[in-house]
Amino acid sequence: MSLADLRVAGGLDWGSASPGCLVWGLARVDGHVELFDEWKFQRLSVRDVAEGIRERREAWGLRRGTPLYADPALRADTGQIGESIGQTFARYGVPLIYPSNDRVAGWQRVHEALQPCRHPECRTPETPEGVPWLSVDPRCRYLLRTFPLMIQSAQNPEDLDTTGDDHGLDAVRYLLMGGLRPDTGRREAPLPVGSHGWWKQYHRRQSAQTGILA
Repeated sequence: MSLADLRVAGGLDWGSASPGCLVWGLARVDGHVELFDEWKFQRLSVRDVAEGIRERREAWGLRRGTPLYADPALRADTGQIGESIGQTFARYGVPLIYPSNDRVAGWQRVHEALQPCRHPECRTPETPEGVPWLSVDPRCRYLLRTFPLMIQSAQNPEDLDTTGDDHGLDAVRYLLMGGLRPDTGRREAPLPVGSHGWWKQYHRRQSAQTGILA
């Protein structure tokens, strides 16, 4: 089964002088979400980043309309060339979708995604409480390095300290707030891939997604 058969989306934390990060995630049929690729970049133009996104999208076999969620601040006009950073991305073939930037709600969603799935098939000798609803592929080394380093804000314990290296985690927050989040409710039993029941589950999940660009 290829990525084209799954619900896939990206999360983008823009940065130029400071680092930026692109994270790709997929929703598995069992309700879990997997972060399968990342790209940390710095001191690149919008055009360079847009080209890099298109190249990665093509390399993974993703359709052009694969949603990419980003900071709503990118909609603001820069006052320099008469268009926002988001509009510049769209001009280079990478339209963005802007979820809520409520940081407290976003970190709560990240916390929920990291909770263990307690279904029997998700319990292993290594993870007796259950594997998390959100997993990170080993190729995402930047995420795996910076995830554990995040600390609470001294001013607001519900938020993170923004002085940390939080670019990867911000990208994950946009991704989860945008709609690619674990299905922690009623869990459908795994079905053989390609079976009639599997396709029904797949199309039901596809029709439930929001924010897809035609």
